[in-house]
Amino acid sequence: MLDGGGDLLLAGHGRYVGPGGESTFRTHGKSRLAYHYYDADDDGTPKLGLNELRWRAGWPVFK
Repeated sequence: MLDGGGDLLLAGHGRYVGPGGESTFRTHGKSRLAYHYYDADDDGTPKLGLNELRWRAGWPVFK
């Protein structure tokens, strides 16, 4: 991304440290992004994050 272009979709912020391992899936007519992160507010406990995705002009955006 740094040299060839692209956009950052998911970044750490606040309690969400080191997000990664993203995958997408579709269920009940909605797209979802699944990923893991470390919870800074819970002594770094690894957790699963799920966010709904919407699509604009063929690109994913978070709801």
